Amino acid sequence: MKRLLQASLIAGTSFLAVSTAQAACSCGGVQNIVSRAQDNINSHTTSVGQQIADTILKGVAQLSAYQTRSDEANKRVQDSVQMAETIRQRQLARAAAEGGRYDPAVSACVDLSGIFSMGRKSEGATGYGGNDVANASRNWSYGNEDIGAPVAQGGLAIANAIITDRDASRNVGGYADPTSDVRLLTEAITLDTSESDVSKAYVRMINNLVDPIPAKPVTSEEMKTPAGVAQVAARQIDATRRSAAHGVLAYLGDIAAPTGGTALADWAKKAASDSYPYEIGEHVSELQAIDIFVRSRFANPDWHQKLASMSPEAVQREQLLAQTLNLHVDWMRFGLERRQATAIAALLASELDGRDSRTTASLASAQ
Repeated sequence: MKRLLQASLIAGTSFLAVSTAQAACSCGGVQNIVSRAQDNINSHTTSVGQQIADTILKGVAQLSAYQTRSDEANKRVQDSVQMAETIRQRQLARAAAEGGRYDPAVSACVDLSGIFSMGRKSEGATGYGGNDVANASRNWSYGNEDIGAPVAQGGLAIANAIITDRDASRNVGGYADPTSDVRLLTEAITLDTSESDVSKAYVRMINNLVDPIPAKPVTSEEMKTPAGVAQVAARQIDATRRSAAHGVLAYLGDIAAPTGGTALADWAKKAASDSYPYEIGEHVSELQAIDIFVRSRFANPDWHQKLASMSPEAVQREQLLAQTLNLHVDWMRFGLERRQATAIAALLASELDGRDSRTTASLASAQ
């Protein structure tokens, strides 16, 4: 580069000297020499400039190549970093999985598909639910249909029906006389009324409890008299208040009645622990499904061992399932409380009627 600059300076100086000599001498020969010298100098100068430009362009090209290689190297470094981070995250996820983080809760080890059928009418179970029994009991009180035939006859026919049902139902459900033992309903985890002897004892027990000896139905001729009309009105009042008792018993009967069909029964058999105290038949009630869920946990030693080995996430899922069960049971309890409130109101109204009657009688005797 230094030599090129020196050559440029020399060429410039020569050009000035020649121009001065040309001005001082107008001789043609000399002028031709000077012109050729100018052409040579200009040509040389152009060549030197071109060399300089080529050198600069080559330097720029080399710098660009260096930059391209540097960018490619940086890109490969970034790819390596990302790949290393991906592998690290994968190893962390694998370690968490092997450590039990994603293990299912104890409850998930049993197929829950059957539990979704809870509350549906049981397949193949043709027996009575709680509301069915309440309707049958009201027909008994009114003297309607076959069940109310003894009431329509009145007198001894009612007594004979009670005794006949008692004798026919001995030892049904494990009770010596289930027609007079409310444990047939309250102690049953599943009251399988698809069996005719159970349903018959069940209905008779409810009738004995709510309205054992109904009055004979009022005839059309009696309805033409004031006394007959008064009797019908009185029976309407009596039936309304008895329906409060029917409401409570119907609710207890519905949760103990078979539900969910074979799907729920299959779930119950798989979910029950070895220590489960009740028999699980082909029909399972909502009450028994909840009982299995509860007993398969705290009262089950295996559950405690599994819980101790579960990850915190699995424990949280188990807690959530227990909370939702509590919510369901609370809602069931609220349904029972509503019916109990109605029964209490009916008792209060009956008590007030009795008090009013006694007060009226006292006032009448005082006069």
